[in-house]
Amino acid sequence: MKLNLKILKIMIFSLVPITFVMLSTNLVKAEKETYSVFAKLPLLGEVQVQNIETNFTISNNEFNYSYNVEPTKLVDFFDNKISNGYIKGKIINKKINPDVYFYRSKKDDFERSIKINYRDGRITDVNIDPIYDISKITNVTNDMIYNSIDPVTMFYLITNFDNVKNCDFTLNIYDGKRRYDLILSNPIEDNNFFSCTITHKKVAGYKPEKIKKNEKYISDLKFIISQSGQYIFQEVSLRDNDIDLIIKKN
Repeated sequence: MKLNLKILKIMIFSLVPITFVMLSTNLVKAEKETYSVFAKLPLLGEVQVQNIETNFTISNNEFNYSYNVEPTKLVDFFDNKISNGYIKGKIINKKINPDVYFYRSKKDDFERSIKINYRDGRITDVNIDPIYDISKITNVTNDMIYNSIDPVTMFYLITNFDNVKNCDFTLNIYDGKRRYDLILSNPIEDNNFFSCTITHKKVAGYKPEKIKKNEKYISDLKFIISQSGQYIFQEVSLRDNDIDLIIKKN
């Protein structure tokens, strides 16, 4: 069964630009990164639970950013789901413009896929197969989706310093089920590191009591100075299903 949300109304897409220095229109660029995901657990502290691998390529002003997430198999109490996907699109005026987001997850014999289509930076289609059971969570309306971005675009954005160095904006995230905001603020910068505060705010797609409680999760986004004198991503703390996760670059 598929969910097909046709978004008819056009609204301005308010997302902080993701920029690149383009040497030529035929530039070919490829980058591979790996990350370790740690869960913060009572008594045990930080325990590594997942590995993430990303690949980013640019060719002829078109980009492809793909990822793969797998459990470490060192712990059996955490989600053993395997997921992968990508965002694809064009680079126009040194900004990425996603055309499509795709996500696939598999846990035991169960699989789910999510596809989000964009047009001119705006979400136009959402297809989920199979659909989520949303009977016990608050409704995510089309109005909440228009100016949102997918989680992969969000992850790329917050792990690249040039895109977050002002650290004074809000990212609206929609993952096919939940709508939440990441509010970036309070930049701190010196000769060795840069950090800013991320405030996680639930918007919709959660149980009503969680929305009513309006509890905000506050974490840090950190960059360090590389040998070349540039800021590179170090780690970020995020929350997933009420579990505090720390993502660190390897």
